[in-house]
Amino acid sequence: MAGDVGDRRRWQDVRMAWCFQCGTEYILGVEDCVECGVALVAEMPADTTGVGLSDEDQLAYELHEWAGESRRILDQDLVAADIAHAWQGATLVVRAADEEAVDRLVASAEDAGGLALERGVETVAYGVDGWAADEQSAFSDLLVRLGVPHEFDTEGDLVVRAADEEAVESALDAFQAGGDERPELEGLEANGLLSEVFVACDRLRRDARDLTGIDRLIELAPILVGHRPPFGIDSRLWNALGDRTTGLVGLLGAGDPDPTAVLDEARQLSETLRQLT
Repeated sequence: MAGDVGDRRRWQDVRMAWCFQCGTEYILGVEDCVECGVALVAEMPADTTGVGLSDEDQLAYELHEWAGESRRILDQDLVAADIAHAWQGATLVVRAADEEAVDRLVASAEDAGGLALERGVETVAYGVDGWAADEQSAFSDLLVRLGVPHEFDTEGDLVVRAADEEAVESALDAFQAGGDERPELEGLEANGLLSEVFVACDRLRRDARDLTGIDRLIELAPILVGHRPPFGIDSRLWNALGDRTTGLVGLLGAGDPDPTAVLDEARQLSETLRQLT
């Protein structure tokens, strides 16, 4: 029991990052939320109950049509301005008393998040309703980096200028070319998996014959290598992590392995994990 408590404490010491929209906590090094597809922040987000006093009115801004980067910019601007706020998905909640200041920051963040699609220009629509939310957000961020104005209409289709069609087609080809056919971990499973691999590896670094660590790592290895990297995690790091985990499991399954070799493999696996933390 004492060992389990120690494991939890060691994991809690790892620096964390958060999704400002849904509040999900991640190990530092993960760049984007696997649920919302938005960039993570270094500050733990507040709950709506912490926005103002209990008798103060609140105001909600529906920002579902914004790109994720625009919402992230707005969140950081609100933090810098010390304005109490919380997110319910893509809906921003603030004190009604802060409306004037928030309006200014909303206008500024909307301009900074990407080029607006001009009214009246000829457009082309792409059906992306089959894409996951993180894929839509990632491609939207790619278009922002390319300087291509775009938006998602009420049907959920991606709308761009007809003049940008060739550039968007090229971006789509590049975006889809690197597809990984392995299934993706759902929801928060990816974050939990990394946490469990970390704990199992830490046990083996302290005791090469720790049965709990060995059994757990044997269970986790096929899950890790059988899924593609979650959104926001570099594929090379993810695959290196899978290779290291598989190598350590292979060593543990080879009769009576040399404890020094196990400790060395566990150390190298920890270093790979540390690149994600």
